Amino acid sequence: MNSISTDTADKEVQQVHLWNHCHNCDARPIAGRRFHCETCPESPDNDLCEPCYELLQKGKIKHPADDSYAASNAHENEVVEHRFTVHEGKPITLYEKWLEICHPNVPDPVLPYPFVVRPLFSAGMDSVIAGYAFVVNIEGYHQPVLLTALHVIDALIKQKGIDCTDKNKNYTGSELPTVITEVSLFDVCADNWMMAPLGTAGSMWVLPGARTGDEEPYSDRDIAAFWVPSADAKNIKPAPLAFQSPAKGEPVWVAARLTEKPGQELFKAVVVEVNQRSLVFKYEDPAEKPKYLSGSPLVNQKGEVVAIIVGGGDLNGQKLGHGNHVDNIRQHLAGSR
Repeated sequence: MNSISTDTADKEVQQVHLWNHCHNCDARPIAGRRFHCETCPESPDNDLCEPCYELLQKGKIKHPADDSYAASNAHENEVVEHRFTVHEGKPITLYEKWLEICHPNVPDPVLPYPFVVRPLFSAGMDSVIAGYAFVVNIEGYHQPVLLTALHVIDALIKQKGIDCTDKNKNYTGSELPTVITEVSLFDVCADNWMMAPLGTAGSMWVLPGARTGDEEPYSDRDIAAFWVPSADAKNIKPAPLAFQSPAKGEPVWVAARLTEKPGQELFKAVVVEVNQRSLVFKYEDPAEKPKYLSGSPLVNQKGEVVAIIVGGGDLNGQKLGHGNHVDNIRQHLAGSR
């Protein structure tokens, strides 16, 4: 892990990419310019620091890496030209205030089980297992709803040639629901989750404002939703969706299975920033945050879902995450009616 200098002289000039790490040298965060692959499906493995990008240009390193999400979803013998975009960093001083916020000493919430699932998205003969999803009850809706981050479906989105980014001015949100034919749900917290089916999600919602490709930590458009039929919902215990986002300084928990140990796990954090476009939180134990968490729920002390987790980052030995908070989630769902 790279430690970013906090000397006064360095602070004035150092530009970092808090939410990105280099998939070759593992610099966390990337300092200086960042090279992002827009060809690969969205994942933490899409970025290179400038020195490593120069190595790639000389043929000295490989992209995508053999153990990356993109490589696992690549078609055999397929030759792909990877297109990179260059991004400038932001001053480290923007983030240091977050590290100073303390964690409240409060007990963990009690959550229903199972409500966090591993989704398998299918589009005809193509399918992809990616990230997490979770099931919630929402007042005023007659069926439970499956929520996840839109970018977890990005491998399937790219396979079908759909552009869900702002570059496609004609995107309406109705394109994906006509393509995704099924979402199989598995109990990710079971001893062998691949042998623990819970049912299937129903039709995908048309969310006109949902998009992929936004610069992190802007999470407000990264959402996908599906109905959960009543027949399948009997195997799942939905959590309630909170009425409003938590405030800065409030405790929150990541709910997922992050180790080889069966069972639903909770990982405590504290909210360090809430704005119109994002909720940012800091983990209490930096050793707990794994590599992939997209689509998993963030819950409050009442056991209510307050955000969909979209990304994470590292700064000076501490770990942070960000997500699409409940105020935006409710706006998206209301806009689909």
